[in-house]
Amino acid sequence: MKTGIIVIIVFLILVIGFFILRNKSNKTENVMTEFVRLDSQTESTQHLPLLPENWLSEIEQKWNDKEWGIYDNKHYDICEKICNDIYSTNKYWEKNQTHADFLNELTKEQRIYFTLINFESQVNNGGVYQFLFNYPELSILALEGMKETGMKKLASDYEIVLNEYFGKFDTIQDLYSKFQNNKSDWNKRFKAFAEGYKELPSAEKIEDYFYEESFVKTYQQDLTKYVKANRNKLYRTE
Repeated sequence: MKTGIIVIIVFLILVIGFFILRNKSNKTENVMTEFVRLDSQTESTQHLPLLPENWLSEIEQKWNDKEWGIYDNKHYDICEKICNDIYSTNKYWEKNQTHADFLNELTKEQRIYFTLINFESQVNNGGVYQFLFNYPELSILALEGMKETGMKKLASDYEIVLNEYFGKFDTIQDLYSKFQNNKSDWNKRFKAFAEGYKELPSAEKIEDYFYEESFVKTYQQDLTKYVKANRNKLYRTE
């Protein structure tokens, strides 16, 4: 019995050690030098997926008679085709591309959609802090995306988070300009955030409602509406 307990304790120590080392490694790897912007000089349509002409209507028809589920609905079917499959097909990380470089090759509408999908996924997994830690390059674009898709309350609350994260700012353009010519300053700021700033008090307001079923449904409906309104910029049909 004692031997079994010792083995379990050793195993737990190894697991904890692994995650500590991985987290330390991530802190170094996640330092970034470029924000993904709403407009990009390398924007193209090369990564638009080619889908059957009726695929979206077929997805809607599939879910019309089914009860909406928080993790099982048309939002996820749509996301799989126009976001997840694009990541899987391109595997930018195997081409020595940064996430920012890859997203800057997409259309503006794809950048907005991908950013808000990543925001949803990261916040669901570990809160707003996790999103900012794992995808700092998307931190400003997330606010622009929320405004573009009509998520007014979320945009207002998230802007308060960014004021805490970056320091006070008046406009999004001012925020971009703040670090545009001083990337080393941004890298130092992010490293300090990653190593010591484990909580964002202002983020709690978002997290108080982000996981509620009524909000999730609205968030996903807003993204679905955005897809339907920007079909030609998010996918091609055959």
